[in-house]
Amino acid sequence: DDINNELSPHWREFAAALKHFKPAFDVLPDDCDTSITFNNVQLNQEMTQLVEEALMNLPFKIFAFCSSYHFHGGMSTIAQMMGSNRYLQKLQFSLIQDMDRNDITNLCSAIHRHPSLVDVAFDHCFTSGWGGDEMLNSLLRTDNDLKLERLSMPGNNLPNNEQLGLFHNRSNVCTQLSDFLATNPRLKALDLNANKLNYSDAVLIANALRSNTTLRTLRLIENNITKVGKESLRLVLYDESSLNAVADSNHICTVDLGWKAFDVYNSHEQGQINRCRKIYSLLSSRNETMSNVQHFGNIDLKILPIMLEAVQKYAKNVNFLEVKPLSIVYEVMRKWGVGNFET
Repeated sequence: DDINNELSPHWREFAAALKHFKPAFDVLPDDCDTSITFNNVQLNQEMTQLVEEALMNLPFKIFAFCSSYHFHGGMSTIAQMMGSNRYLQKLQFSLIQDMDRNDITNLCSAIHRHPSLVDVAFDHCFTSGWGGDEMLNSLLRTDNDLKLERLSMPGNNLPNNEQLGLFHNRSNVCTQLSDFLATNPRLKALDLNANKLNYSDAVLIANALRSNTTLRTLRLIENNITKVGKESLRLVLYDESSLNAVADSNHICTVDLGWKAFDVYNSHEQGQINRCRKIYSLLSSRNETMSNVQHFGNIDLKILPIMLEAVQKYAKNVNFLEVKPLSIVYEVMRKWGVGNFET
């Protein structure tokens, strides 16, 4: 109480300044990222109400809460702050360690209801081992009203069954995540760095990426993903088993595993160009052993002009050609038995 009494004049001054700050927003450019951060604060009921009222209808685009969020009323207060700001686009929590089940429920409900919120981050908020799975489950609930385009949850110790027992089931969380991604939600960026994900989690995520056409960035650095898990992710980005498999791969998502081998996949912002590069890469590698034609099957000779045109088309979208297109054309013409043309 003594500390609250000492700081009360400063919080009153801060709240008064916020109320007079609104005209400044009117002259800021539309693309200005206005933000307010609360770092290691603790407010009693009176000061919480002052700040909440001062923030009402102020068009801050970013709310950030770091290390502690000790407002009177907890997450319910933050949910009310979110609800009174229709301009809010980004919500950040960092090192918030004491959220309970009610906090998660209130916060996720506010996130789902908000009309303009597209970016949410929980950075090392559930390191004790509880809550990360429940937060993710609540965010990804299947009512199709989640508007998020970016979700960041690094360092949240997603379920570790060995420590937490059967009540926390890692596979359930990752199955829900996989099912969610497979529905093609609005999500464009997902950060799951440092969450103790393993190879089976990677397989589930890879399966979802086969049908997902919206996710552009997936970060999975500092997890427990083995070579088997990495290979499942690689194959969904570039399956070189056949031309059809290459064409059906995911051409828009970049997967960051901190592994350089993944840097070559989907590096262009246009998926069609990535697709062309991969197809030409496979044609080039087969050309080295003159084995392209044997993979074409019983294709009608009438298709030959279309195939040759495709080789030229794909080559135009490759910056560093492994094999010149003329070499592939020569291989196809020679192997297919096309020796002379009537004039």
